[in-house]
Amino acid sequence: MATSKSPDYTIKIAESKDEIEACYDVRIEVFAVEQGFPLETEIDEYDPISVHFLLCVSQPSPPPESTSSISPFSNSTSHSSTSKAIGTIRWTPSIGKVARLAILSPYRKYGLGRKLVEALHAHAANGGQEMEKIIKYVDGKRVAQLKLHSQMQVVPWYEKFGYRAEGDTFDEEGAPHQKMTCEIEIRS
Repeated sequence: MATSKSPDYTIKIAESKDEIEACYDVRIEVFAVEQGFPLETEIDEYDPISVHFLLCVSQPSPPPESTSSISPFSNSTSHSSTSKAIGTIRWTPSIGKVARLAILSPYRKYGLGRKLVEALHAHAANGGQEMEKIIKYVDGKRVAQLKLHSQMQVVPWYEKFGYRAEGDTFDEEGAPHQKMTCEIEIRS
């Protein structure tokens, strides 16, 4: 639950090699380092065919280093900032799978995981040829069925987005998980 004022953030689809690697870095920090899941399974066969969402926050840039003992003169009041990757989520449209939602620990109090899920759902609602296998008609509307494997402690959190548990719990990488599904109406 968000308890503090959220920092300024941006969410984008990672396109460059550096942006995709930033997504991997966040995932490795959260899943391998913090939660102890095997590092060798974090990057898998779905990564090359997936859409990776990258969440970044602005942070002040450090002042330029100076080798002089005299302070440089500047009348500029602007402060530069850099972007820091702090969250990611992966979408594999061909199979309708949501996976690898990760937010760095210091930023979890701001509700940014919700923003990533909402961005993914908005993207999925646009449809696309790669999603044809997961689109069906329900009550005259085109819907896509999204699925995910949730760690047990966050099942109630995903239920807030309309996900429903399906089947029994199962072991994934040594931790109990629950398959969950959600239907998203396609706008096109």
